[in-house]
Amino acid sequence: MIHALAVVLAAVQLVPAPETGVNSVAAQTIKGNPVTFDLAGFRLGMTEAEAEDVLRRRGMTVTRRSRGQTFEDRVRKLVNLRGGRLGLAGGSVLATADLDDGMGGKIFIRMLAWPDGARIRGITYLPPAGTDAAAWRSLLVTKYGRPAQDVDTIGSEGLHAAWCGQPSCFGEGRLFRLSASVSAKGGQITLAQPEGTASNLTALVEVEASKHRLPGRPAL
Repeated sequence: MIHALAVVLAAVQLVPAPETGVNSVAAQTIKGNPVTFDLAGFRLGMTEAEAEDVLRRRGMTVTRRSRGQTFEDRVRKLVNLRGGRLGLAGGSVLATADLDDGMGGKIFIRMLAWPDGARIRGITYLPPAGTDAAAWRSLLVTKYGRPAQDVDTIGSEGLHAAWCGQPSCFGEGRLFRLSASVSAKGGQITLAQPEGTASNLTALVEVEASKHRLPGRPAL
């Protein structure tokens, strides 16, 4: 009788269906559809290798980066917390990267570790000063299309606008979104996945961990 957990994980791991902006990448920008947008050359769902290619082609400098555990090791650790005895596979994936674009701007990349590796979950761009709100709106509308009707204002603090793929973004957290708060002083532009995407990944880890039989537990 086997009294210990199997030494290896299942050969076939659950692979989530391709979802643009999460575990696959849009081929081109479609105005009004944030899941397809690029920000400073980066797109949601890009792999670590694809992100590295962008920063090399654009001559960006990495000022700081951090690495995190792989999806496989997240699963193994969860199994072990429940009484398993799986060794960790080791290795790591990119978790965050802070970049200097060489033109006075800063870019912050955040990743999530999926079964096939790390992919971009969020991009934040801090532009240099010098472009006023009206000019910013013209630049952004030219690239991304018109923003949502309820988040599109120019005031004393600059331009505040958002793109979420529908006329109203208010209260819509579960949408891909690009948000801009910019003025002649600089500001911030953020492209992000819907709220709950990281929770979906955690649920996927749970599904994988639940496949493994623990010592002393019947497998009916």
